[in-house]
Amino acid sequence: MKKAYNETWVENINNRKKIDYWFLKKYISDEQRKEAYQAFPVGFHQSNIFVKIGLFLFTCLAASAGLFFIYLILDAFFSESRFGFSIISLIYSAIFLYFLEYFIKKNNFYHSGVDNALLYALLISAFSVIIGFTNFELPSWIYCIIALAILLPALIRYADIIVAFVAYLAWIAVWFTLITKYPIGKVIMPFVMMIISTITFLFIEFWKKKETGSYYREVQNIITILTLITFYLGGNYLIVREGNASLNNLAYSNQIDFAPIFYLFSSIIPLFYTVYGLRKHDRKFLIVGIGAVAFSIFTYHNYFSVLPIEWSLTIIGLLLVAGCIWTIRRLKTPKFNLTSIANDTNEYKNLEAFIVNQVIQQPHQTNKTDFGQGDFGGGGAGSNY
Repeated sequence: MKKAYNETWVENINNRKKIDYWFLKKYISDEQRKEAYQAFPVGFHQSNIFVKIGLFLFTCLAASAGLFFIYLILDAFFSESRFGFSIISLIYSAIFLYFLEYFIKKNNFYHSGVDNALLYALLISAFSVIIGFTNFELPSWIYCIIALAILLPALIRYADIIVAFVAYLAWIAVWFTLITKYPIGKVIMPFVMMIISTITFLFIEFWKKKETGSYYREVQNIITILTLITFYLGGNYLIVREGNASLNNLAYSNQIDFAPIFYLFSSIIPLFYTVYGLRKHDRKFLIVGIGAVAFSIFTYHNYFSVLPIEWSLTIIGLLLVAGCIWTIRRLKTPKFNLTSIANDTNEYKNLEAFIVNQVIQQPHQTNKTDFGQGDFGGGGAGSNY
């Protein structure tokens, strides 16, 4: 499927971010920065986050007002039809799709708030068409598959992180709602979630190798983070125990089967994430690992409490703050190939080579001795040197 946005401009946005970083670090001068900018043109309409939020809200308000006016007109024609709601939603979808593509092509919007609002309205309207025709009479897992069928083309074309987030939740919901229909499915659900998360993670890693540009980078990152989270939660003792009670309509959660395995998962997975993130310098693993460590502590405290929760949280918080301060100070001098000071990565090595060779040219030193004025063919050996 063809991408909605100019892929070269998307790549240049990320290149300019690196150029700005070099400028702030005083690796390049302002003049060199301007020259590098000229080599990476961006034609998108760009604004700060507050303007984007304002445009998003304004678009939602304008779309709601316009659609209400259209509804007053169409309702007179379709109010008697059984599928009137679906027909009106289909017309809304066509309107949103037209204006979404129009603003992207004519106004060069790129995740600017306007196109985001129109995209979400389009997806909601498209899903409402299915709801109107089926009247919620289908199994829930089928609706999850339909949602995926609507979201995936939008994800591929527009590369929106919210769409990616919802699509992954729909993907997980498909398996959850399908498997929990059967008694054995409720038993093996934690293992299924871990397997599905692993398969999705490996697919995203394969996708990253095939699609090395910046167009899908944020989408790939958010899905990777979600796979790490669901893999951990699938093996977390608290989630499994309380989820088992909820699925079986138990008033109180009881000890689950294979409890030692989930104790082990709750301890090993956070440590693995953290160590792997440090060794590979992967921020996603490190952040999820730290969060998983905190949640594992809460899990064990919930069932094996020694101190009141207020005291436990206070003590753990102080220890974490003290540990962070100590680690940051110790790693100001690199140790074990780790440092608390931000370093460049090899992510932009091709950009660096291009700028150094093509754009950022250091001024040549001028030769103070001006040869070429001698009487013997410019050799400078004559009396007129």
